[in-house]
Amino acid sequence: MLNQIFSCERAKRANSRKSSRKSQVQMFETIGVLIVFFFLLVAGAAFYFQLQKGSFKRQLRESAEQESLQLVQRALYLPELDCSFVSIQKENCFDVYKVGLFSELLKQETVLQDYFPVFGYSEVMISTVYPEKSEHVLYANPLPGRDRIATQSPILLYNATTKSYAFGVIEVKHYVE
Repeated sequence: MLNQIFSCERAKRANSRKSSRKSQVQMFETIGVLIVFFFLLVAGAAFYFQLQKGSFKRQLRESAEQESLQLVQRALYLPELDCSFVSIQKENCFDVYKVGLFSELLKQETVLQDYFPVFGYSEVMISTVYPEKSEHVLYANPLPGRDRIATQSPILLYNATTKSYAFGVIEVKHYVE
């Protein structure tokens, strides 16, 4: 009888060792599956965030380009520079003398600060292309070490003394913050 009890106990121990080994193997399998799952999860998240980062950079660039176009529009419709005849205003036309005087006026620090809300960190330059070449820097407030977006637009420059027009270009270099 004692032999039977001992043999029963041995069988139980052997079965418990086998079941203990099976449960350890199953636990390691589960841990392995979890590790692979989390590795794939991290790799997928890293890939997704890289895509989002590229998309975000494109949106920032498009926003900066839109802001640059708005600066060109602001510069084109400055009432300080327009060439008007009997209160009729011509589009994209600047008076040469007003441009010269305005560029001299904006060299003063106090006046430059007054136009900061309009132009921010940018440079506005008017160049005569035909019949003679000349250049006027209207506004210059650069932001060193930043990217810039240059936008150009064709304009007419009116000379009131000779009553003639010249072709020119207004260029706005917008510094992206």
